[in-house]
Amino acid sequence: MKKFALLIILSFLSITGLQAYTSAANSFSGSVHVQETAPVANVFFDFNMMGVTFEGFVTSSKGKYPVQLGAFRLKSNAKAFLKNVREFIDNDAIIIDEDGYYKVRIARIPGSEENSGQPAKELPDSAGNGIIQTSSVVSDTSVANAVISGTPDTLEKAKTGVNKILFIKGDSPWLKRINYMGKSFMFINALIITIVISTASMIILLIIILLNRRRMEKVERLRQYLLEKYQSLIIDYLFGSTTADDFRSVASDTYCRQVLIDQMIDVSINLKGEEAKKLISLYKHLGLDRDSITRANDRRWHKKIKGFRELAFMNIKDANETIYQALNSSNEILRMEAQIALVRLSDDNPFEFLSHLTRPFSLWEQITLHELLIQHNIAAPSFKKWLTSPNPTVVMFALRMIREFKQNDAEEDVNITILHTATAVRQLAIQVAGDLNMRSTLETMKRMYKNQEYNVCLEIVKSMGKMPDLSMMGFLKLVLDKEDDVQLQIEATKAIENNGEEGVKALVKIMKSEYKNYNIIVRHVLDRRIF
Repeated sequence: MKKFALLIILSFLSITGLQAYTSAANSFSGSVHVQETAPVANVFFDFNMMGVTFEGFVTSSKGKYPVQLGAFRLKSNAKAFLKNVREFIDNDAIIIDEDGYYKVRIARIPGSEENSGQPAKELPDSAGNGIIQTSSVVSDTSVANAVISGTPDTLEKAKTGVNKILFIKGDSPWLKRINYMGKSFMFINALIITIVISTASMIILLIIILLNRRRMEKVERLRQYLLEKYQSLIIDYLFGSTTADDFRSVASDTYCRQVLIDQMIDVSINLKGEEAKKLISLYKHLGLDRDSITRANDRRWHKKIKGFRELAFMNIKDANETIYQALNSSNEILRMEAQIALVRLSDDNPFEFLSHLTRPFSLWEQITLHELLIQHNIAAPSFKKWLTSPNPTVVMFALRMIREFKQNDAEEDVNITILHTATAVRQLAIQVAGDLNMRSTLETMKRMYKNQEYNVCLEIVKSMGKMPDLSMMGFLKLVLDKEDDVQLQIEATKAIENNGEEGVKALVKIMKSEYKNYNIIVRHVLDRRIF
């Protein structure tokens, strides 16, 4: 059906193009108009002969072409008409005997003989009238005369000229004088060529799309067939009698080897223990590891990513050096894949790559690695070793992992990190210290408070509220008294209340003071209806 539809489309387009070309050629040969190149003088008259009225004709004072005014079967009628015409244009009108008709034409314009070549010669007949034969009229405008008067021989010449124009002869004078439906032949040619090119391009594009679609469908069917075949072979190899040599024939070309690798990776996800080791042994026996290493060293980033994934799933460590180089790539996706691969390929310290990371470690990459660590039950290392990293984003990741895995043994290192040069790191370290109840950091927070930005100050007061200490009551009252920011005052009041009975007594005493704004804030904090 597709071939039949394509054949119909091609036939329709061919017929349409042929009809357009034939119509254009016929129009060129039958609808040609002469463009005047000089001002026109109009002369009108009425002449009645044998019940026929001839009304009006147009002549040009400076034109180059003769104009036919009328054609008669009877010579007498032609002579009478000629006599009447000559009253208006002197002796410039003549009678021509042609095709059984006596035709009255304007042969020349006075004073134009020097511009139009040899004038038409008038040959008197037996009666002395100016009747000439067509063959005796010689002019450089014969083609135009033929088009106007319809002489068969010269009309053929005009058609030949038009056909030449269709092939775009840029030096032809017809391009300057002749219009078709108000448009020049050059413009019409351009339109025809554009239509032909557009139609051909559309047909070629349609054929390419259809062929490509057919090829993709064929490849997909082949891939599905191979996946089913290889899956049964792998299962039979792991739990049946199939040997590694049975795979040689099915892994004979590049495409089949790639499909086999993909199927092995899908199967390996659910394998552990001896079966996983047996599958890796088959992978190496067939030389598929070399294919993965080649992809990992490819210059194209998407090929590298595919190679990294294959090596990570099959636990092949021969390309670890290449993966380490990709850690600081400008491509964020490549960096993430390299990090994931190194976590899976490391037995002792899966996060060792953090020591080599110099580019920003985005929050999305941090979340991805945390999910990987949880899903694969990877033992979490001691993250405090990366709190001294020169990369601030690595330090922030280490702080988050310390909080996530509740590594309280890093309290001393966190206390040092609170004084980090980066504001974001200081704020996160203070937050982690409060979440893990690291009370040794309270004095450090108290000392640094007055020199910090607003967000850091707010985080300090919040952390003091998370780990209440009576020794901090005086500092918190000072914050409530000296700070103008309402949010800071509210957080300081909450921190005082978290100190238990002593804190509540202090707040009641503050409510009885003369500072009315304190009353509003304290009542707001002590109101149990507000959470």
